[in-house]
Amino acid sequence: MLEFDIIKILKAILIRGSSMQFGNFKTLLLFLFFTSIGFSQTLEDQIYDVVDSFVANPNKKNLDVLTLKEKEFSTKVKSFDEQLALVILYCNKGSFEMKNNLEKNAISSYEKAWKLFDKNKLSNYDIVEYCLKPLGTLYTKSGNFTLAENIIKKYIFIAEKEHNQATIISGYINLSIVYKSIGKYQTAIDLLQKVSKNKAISSLQNKRIKEELAVNFIGLKKYENANQLLENAVENDYQNLKSKSFLALQNNNSKEAIPYFEKAKTTFFKTKDFTAREVAKLYVDEASIYRFLKEDKKSKNLLSKALQTLLPLEKKMILPEKNSLYAENTFLSIFDQLAELETNSQKKIDYYNLSFYVSDLIKDNIVSQESLIIQQFDDRKRTEKCLQIFWNEFQKTKDDSWIEKAFLFAERSKNVVLKDKSNLKTLLEVHPKNKDLIAQNKLTSQQETLINKLIRLQITGENPNEIETINSKLASISMELKSYNEKIHKQFKSSLKNEFSFSDLYSKIEKDKAQMIYFFWGNESVYEFQISDKKTTWNQIKIEENFASTLKNFIHFFDDASKINEDIDLFSKTSFQLYENLKLSKLEKDKNTIIIPDGLLNFVSFDALVTQKTTSKNFNKIPFLVFQNKLAYQTNASFYIDNIPKEKQNTILGFFPVFENTNAELLYSKEEAKALLPFKATLFMNEKATKENFMKNSSNYSILHLSTHGTSGSFNEPATLVFYDDLMLINELYALENCHPQLVVLSACETGIGKLQKGEGAMSIARAFQYAGAENILFSLWKINDYAAAQLMTNFYVNFEKTNSFFESNYLSKINYLGDKDISNAKKSPYYWGAFVYYGAVDSEETNYFYYLLFGGILVILLFLLFVKKVKHIET
Repeated sequence: MLEFDIIKILKAILIRGSSMQFGNFKTLLLFLFFTSIGFSQTLEDQIYDVVDSFVANPNKKNLDVLTLKEKEFSTKVKSFDEQLALVILYCNKGSFEMKNNLEKNAISSYEKAWKLFDKNKLSNYDIVEYCLKPLGTLYTKSGNFTLAENIIKKYIFIAEKEHNQATIISGYINLSIVYKSIGKYQTAIDLLQKVSKNKAISSLQNKRIKEELAVNFIGLKKYENANQLLENAVENDYQNLKSKSFLALQNNNSKEAIPYFEKAKTTFFKTKDFTAREVAKLYVDEASIYRFLKEDKKSKNLLSKALQTLLPLEKKMILPEKNSLYAENTFLSIFDQLAELETNSQKKIDYYNLSFYVSDLIKDNIVSQESLIIQQFDDRKRTEKCLQIFWNEFQKTKDDSWIEKAFLFAERSKNVVLKDKSNLKTLLEVHPKNKDLIAQNKLTSQQETLINKLIRLQITGENPNEIETINSKLASISMELKSYNEKIHKQFKSSLKNEFSFSDLYSKIEKDKAQMIYFFWGNESVYEFQISDKKTTWNQIKIEENFASTLKNFIHFFDDASKINEDIDLFSKTSFQLYENLKLSKLEKDKNTIIIPDGLLNFVSFDALVTQKTTSKNFNKIPFLVFQNKLAYQTNASFYIDNIPKEKQNTILGFFPVFENTNAELLYSKEEAKALLPFKATLFMNEKATKENFMKNSSNYSILHLSTHGTSGSFNEPATLVFYDDLMLINELYALENCHPQLVVLSACETGIGKLQKGEGAMSIARAFQYAGAENILFSLWKINDYAAAQLMTNFYVNFEKTNSFFESNYLSKINYLGDKDISNAKKSPYYWGAFVYYGAVDSEETNYFYYLLFGGILVILLFLLFVKKVKHIET
């Protein structure tokens, strides 16, 4: 008001200024100017005014105004008060966006709020309640489970420092929801049961814990436990009624299931505060009940309602346009159910394609390996359903186009995380000065380094305060990574697409004089593609008792050195049966063979399969596949196509801890080291074979050779590689920068074994080196014998010196081992020589060309010299 009066006075003075003396007028103007400054609005007030105006009338039009003001304010704020005002703006903006189904925008707003608050150590605002809680919920909904876990643990830690028991309890409940979302039902139950003992628990929190416990017990199919919890539950509670409905279905009691759900629905809509997403999920849950009851029409109508709720502006509810969709996992449930209800094969595929599209949108916002791998689980299930559709159509029509479609779907679901990492590595090689790519690479490395520290602390149980600090740093890095990922996707959208070309595959196979056996492992069937001479054949192998037991029995023969020797006949029969079950009798003999394994087949040494019935006890006479075909493996067809043999540098770095005078001593490791001497390799022996020396030197050599101990890890602990002074977890290998060796030789136990993840393979040391950038890898599938490993590695390098081929040298190392008369028959069991598998390029053709060119060049020079000599002789 005062400001307005001053302006009026100024206007009056200007009107009458001509009759005033200039000096007096100037003095008065200066006085009024400085007086007005004292009463002008501060930046902090301006921000609060904009926030108050938006809160008074929140709508999408005013949201646009708020967004413009936010950008303006963000460049001006300096003081703590101004920064706090901007934090409050971000939080109010995020709250509106979250309620109005703009989840991606809401996440961005809350992330900005937290970054600003945390970076500047602000206070006097409940950042947990108004920012971190909704942000954790949004991360969970969007599938960013690692970030959700980090953020929730962060605000639990803050609450513990403030002794805020209510927030601690709600934090643990929300953390259990994260674990439930990724299928860790028992972990969620353990957490809920632990927090239920907190004396400060409110009646509302106690009710929520019981609800979540019931849902998790249903997830574990422990229906009696769930029933016990629901018997004493509040009758008119939405979640309890919904759980009772699903339990009734499990007991085939549809008469109770539908009334329970109708009551749940009525209770839900009595609630005033619900979002479009929650309404859509309610319809999806109801649709799943009617689908279970085979009332397909009702189910379809409910799914259509769910779509209409999420896409209010979309006119076409059947197969909506892709550009109207967004990263919302409720769409996945809708389209998957619609596909299940559809009878037309093409329409089924169309719905599944929409699910794949939305899944990719969700993955674009995920920055951790773990969350990306979890996101792949449903994609794999979806892929198997599509393959079954293609298989049925192929059986009906015998049209080969169905085979190619099926192969493309299978390939799309293979090693998605590894492929994305490989694409980014290639981009950085092509654009080495791009600041966004450099920053993203460094942040990814920092993220993995921190995860490694976190895992170590969790294993040891030491220093909980350090764990919280790491969680906080991980959250910040993940937010930064998301920002860089978005920039990179915009800049290199076409380059990041994993396009696959059949013509490129056929061309590469022809060039390598090879054939390919490609597997997709599903829940019910293994699909096998055999590719050779521009022709692909397709087989379906049902995972039935006979097949499953044969495969497992074969794998277990390699549990220790004695099993095969104890019953060679049984091993030969089992091995031949598996060979037949996998339909490998159709393989062309004496032809390079590329194996793309999947699922449990990742743990099979195909070299050790027996190709025909035999009664021989002499391992050198048993018809192993290694005698028939030279084998190379690869994780997916795209990697096979892209892995073009390069000119070899042959600079070798070797690590041999040996572990002398300990229980872990590798007696023959020194003999193995001698095989590297002709190459003038750099060797780190005994106490010099430290993790630090490896980290310092690994990026400077084309071949890395590690002769040490390795472990496959467990369900909760990652695979490890052992150096003289310390263990190296796979996350440390993920963090390696500028480490792109042409070959990594892992002469250690179980380096190809790890927790098996659908679509991504084993989380092994070998995969970690692939992730870091290794082009070719030679590694082991079980606990190898020290003596045999030394012999095989010696053979490998002797042959490599002659052939300059990784592929040929691996093959010949086994043939030489089996043909060595100094090695006893017992030690020629495939347990000793079958462990090592080579994942990489067929580089023998390149080698042959090299020698042909070299020989040809020498021949030309000799002929030229003879010609010159002859000319001189004639002249004289």
